[in-house]
Amino acid sequence: MEIPSSSTLVAPPGFGDSPLWSVPFVSTPHVVDDGFVGVLDTSSDSVRVQVLDDTGTLRFGVDVPKDRAQFAVTSVRDRELLVTEDIDTTDSGNAASLTARDTRTGDVVWGPVGTAGCLTGMGLLIDAGCNGESARAEAAVSAVDGHSTELSGALSESDGYAVVRDGVHARIVTVDTGNTAWSTATLTPPPAALAGTARFVGAAGNSVAVAWTIPTRPEPIQAVYRLSDAELRWVSGALTPMNVTADASTGSTLITTGDLGDDGIAVLFEQYGTRGFTTDQFPGAEQFTIVGGIVYGTAKSSVTAIDSVSGRVTGTSSGPVPIAMTSNGVALTADSGGHTAFKVIPHF
Repeated sequence: MEIPSSSTLVAPPGFGDSPLWSVPFVSTPHVVDDGFVGVLDTSSDSVRVQVLDDTGTLRFGVDVPKDRAQFAVTSVRDRELLVTEDIDTTDSGNAASLTARDTRTGDVVWGPVGTAGCLTGMGLLIDAGCNGESARAEAAVSAVDGHSTELSGALSESDGYAVVRDGVHARIVTVDTGNTAWSTATLTPPPAALAGTARFVGAAGNSVAVAWTIPTRPEPIQAVYRLSDAELRWVSGALTPMNVTADASTGSTLITTGDLGDDGIAVLFEQYGTRGFTTDQFPGAEQFTIVGGIVYGTAKSSVTAIDSVSGRVTGTSSGPVPIAMTSNGVALTADSGGHTAFKVIPHF
C-alpha cells in the first residue's frame, strides 16, 4: 500500500478529493466483503493474488502461475470465497487444481481440487486443458466443495447457477447438482408476446435477458428474468437491443437500451424492487454503469452519479468512474500506477 499524492488525481463524482491509498494491481480489482482483491506482478515465474481491506491493509496473498492469474470470487452460506489456481509442484498429472480461501482470513475452505482445465470467463468456469483465459468453457465448478460439472457451452456462472447456451435458448443449471433449474424455452411469455418465441439475449449477475416476438411489429419486446428462479423482473418495449450490466458490490442489475430515449434506464435490485431513470438526469451521458449501488452516466467532459436507491444526485465531476466499491463507501479507480482508493462523501 502507498499513500498517493493528490496533486494529479481527480476524485470520482461524489467522493472526497483526497486519495486514501494506492496499490499497483495489474488486473481489474474485485470487491470482497469490505475489501478488494487483485493481482500484483512480482516479476518472477508467479504473480500474487492479494486481498486488502478497505484501509489498504493486507489480509493475505496467494502465489499463482504467472500465465494463469485469473481468479474468481464466490460465496457459500454467506461466506465469501476467493478461488485461485495452484502452482503444481507434485507432478500429479492434473492439468490444474483450484483452492478456495475465506476472503477475510485466508483460511483454506476446500482444495486443492484437481480439475481438467483452468479458470476462464465469468464466474467459476473452467476450460479444457488450460488453453488460455478466453478459452471456451467446458465445465463449471461447485463453490461448495470444488467438484466440476461438465457444461460445454457455459457462458457465465453466478451464485451457483451456470448459463449454458442451447441453440437460440439457454439452460440455467444448478452447478452443485448438474440439474437444469429452468430453460428459456419453457418460460411463460410476458403480456403481448407470442408463446414459444423466446430467444436468449444475454446474462449478467442475477439477471437473464430474453427477446420475445410480438404480432404488432417486427422488433421483439425484451424481458429480464431472475437467474435463480426465472421470476419475471422487467419488460422493455424498446426497439433497440437491451444491455444488462451487473453490480458486483450490491447484486443489482443496470438495464439500458441502444436508444436511451426510447425506454430510459432501469436498476433491478438484487431480489426485489426497481428504480427507473431518464436520460435528462444524466446530462449528455452516452455510457452508463453501476458500481456500489451508484449509477454513473459518462458524458464527453463529465460524469454524473446518482444513488440507485434514493434517486439522489451524489456528484458531478470530470473524474473517473470507480471500478469497485465496498459497502463502507471506499472505491478504487484506475490510474497510471495501478489503482487508487477514495472515500464517498456521506449524504444524510
